[in-house]
Amino acid sequence: MIDKTTKQLSTQDYFLTKEAFEIFRTKIPGVLKTDPQPVDLEKYYDTDDYLSHDDSDGSLFARLYRFARKRNIHSKFKLISSYSDDGAILDIGAGNGELVRYLKEKHLDAQGYEPSAAARKVAYRKGVDLWDYLPVSKKSHYKVIQMFHVLEHIPDPEKMITDLYSMLQENGILIIALPNYKSWDASFFKTYWAGYDVPRHLFHFDQKGIENLIKDHFELQNTKPMWWDSFYVSILSARYKKLPIPMISGGFVGLISNLVAMFTSQPSSRIYIFQKRN
Repeated sequence: MIDKTTKQLSTQDYFLTKEAFEIFRTKIPGVLKTDPQPVDLEKYYDTDDYLSHDDSDGSLFARLYRFARKRNIHSKFKLISSYSDDGAILDIGAGNGELVRYLKEKHLDAQGYEPSAAARKVAYRKGVDLWDYLPVSKKSHYKVIQMFHVLEHIPDPEKMITDLYSMLQENGILIIALPNYKSWDASFFKTYWAGYDVPRHLFHFDQKGIENLIKDHFELQNTKPMWWDSFYVSILSARYKKLPIPMISGGFVGLISNLVAMFTSQPSSRIYIFQKRN
């Protein structure tokens, strides 16, 4: 899928192992691939600092992350409910179950899939029982499937898209959120950009990339910027680059990125709303 003459950049796992990786263009325009892709990815998630799963960190950064996550959960509910107020909903990569719990509290028929046993335990303590497998046997069952910052972690995204197509009802909605390597903060931080997050992010997409990957099965209906993501990603990136006072310097970069995105339509992360082709 990759041509070793089409290297995009060299970077490393700044978050955990400091191992070196490269990112190459693929045969699908707009889709990049991390190389090498480890066979055993679990060790790259094996840390309490992985905030999407962990609620125990009391640092200022972690508290700000959880504040932003709560705001995002309400925004996700508004988006999802606008497409499914009476149908089944699947949250893929459900993390600690916060979104599934919120949707259930709003009386929506929501289920969640989360491959991380540690995250499922956190969810269970909150009263949310998540599946440890993707329910591919439920053909034409779901009205909405959502994946927020998940597809970039999947070893075979093309197969995943095919599975999701089979699980959605006629005219079903697929919501995908992804980092955007064409954003201003990505160009500012370059190899230090936390949106690359190698090797946990196995693939990297711009808008044309995800559209090219998915076009045989889904049609793009709308896109929405994720304004909070630029701050989170930029603060992490500032840490990796060892900028002074990363909370402030990274936050400033995130603000500039959002301002630039208002003119370029290239936010740090973007939500894509697709409809199933029939």
